[in-house]
Amino acid sequence: MKRFLSQKINSIILGILVMISATLFLTTNGDATIFHVAKTGKDSNSGSEISPFQTIKRGIKDLTAGDTLLVHAGTYAEHFFSWETSIPNGKSWEKPITIAAHPGDSVQITPGGGKAFFWITDPQAKYLVIDGFIIDGQNQAYHGFKFQSGPTHIRVQNTEIKNTKYSAILVSIPPDYNGPSPNTYHEFINLHVHHNGSSIKDHGFYIQSSHNLVENGIFHHNMGNGGKFFQASLSGVANYNIARNNVFHNNSQSGKWSCGLILSSGEGNMGYNNIAYGNYAGLCILHRVTNARLFNNISYENENYGIYVGIASTENSYVENNTVYKNGVYGIFIGDDAKNTKITNNISYLNGNNSSDKNIGLQKQTGTIISHNLTSDPLFQNAQEKDFRLKEKSPAIDKGEAINLISKDFSNTPRPQGASYDIGAFEDIPQIDNIPPGIPQRLRLIN
Repeated sequence: MKRFLSQKINSIILGILVMISATLFLTTNGDATIFHVAKTGKDSNSGSEISPFQTIKRGIKDLTAGDTLLVHAGTYAEHFFSWETSIPNGKSWEKPITIAAHPGDSVQITPGGGKAFFWITDPQAKYLVIDGFIIDGQNQAYHGFKFQSGPTHIRVQNTEIKNTKYSAILVSIPPDYNGPSPNTYHEFINLHVHHNGSSIKDHGFYIQSSHNLVENGIFHHNMGNGGKFFQASLSGVANYNIARNNVFHNNSQSGKWSCGLILSSGEGNMGYNNIAYGNYAGLCILHRVTNARLFNNISYENENYGIYVGIASTENSYVENNTVYKNGVYGIFIGDDAKNTKITNNISYLNGNNSSDKNIGLQKQTGTIISHNLTSDPLFQNAQEKDFRLKEKSPAIDKGEAINLISKDFSNTPRPQGASYDIGAFEDIPQIDNIPPGIPQRLRLIN
């Protein structure tokens, strides 16, 4: 039987492949137009399916709000700097500009040394969708995508990014910026981001702005963190970002301080329904962050920490309903100037060489509240196969504290199912006897 979490990861991969290859149902209402690019085309053509352009750059030139550019199979050595190539804007998510791989086609982008597929600096609402590409930096391109100095509303989906010299995705703020945190509303959905970066400072994604979403991605074998929301020199930025339903595994190098996912330097960032394993630390809340929240996550077999909260003043952090198992040094660690952390409804078991005092560790912190956690055997369905659902007699069932924000579990099951919340990432679904009673046999009437 396949491992439960392998099925979860495989389902994400399958989702990415299906979304990349599925047929696009494109509307042609009003003046919306579908243009085509193919290796066999010419830039002097009309851009129709039977008369395609040869380059993506030529195809972009004619796009207006609502239009779609479909790129057919092949390898395209192209890059786009917004200060060199005008990248048009959509009007809304209902009427965006869409640049997509043709359904079923494998379209590889090789941006070239010092470049990115899209490097956008326009301080405008772009409403731009980029869909279905394979971006190979060939260890020369700086990034897959760089959005700098304020463009907003860009959605990258169903795309693979690999072998970039620095971070695969960089959303940056100028170092001399002195205004409020820019709200950029970017979305990174169904991505496969791997083998990027040259040093510990290079990550799967590095997002410095606010109100962004990273969802349903797989981030692995990146030189630094799998991904982080963080701005190093400015306070009060990188706010209200969300990472959910992702897998972060085997990022960084052994012994190098890094995390699968970091929530940092801002207000109200959240990570939930994620899986982290094989990293130095699985999931982290670090550096000048307030009201960050980690819940419904599974963090197991990381080199040192399952969940780490601390370093350079974290305040009012929440670690809730996570399952943390068999991490090298600590399961959940709170320290290094962490203030007012609340640890609730977590399973933390067999961490730190099976030492019970390593399941939840506290050092150099103040105001930590620990409530309704389980550090003894939770009776997982099959921990060896990474099936961390609960057996029927688990001591985690109905023993948690009600948390209004957490209305569903890792598998999208509503909480609670029983008398109270379960502890850990999974809510047990009580077995209901639906077998009807048997038909009585050999009855006789008694007068």
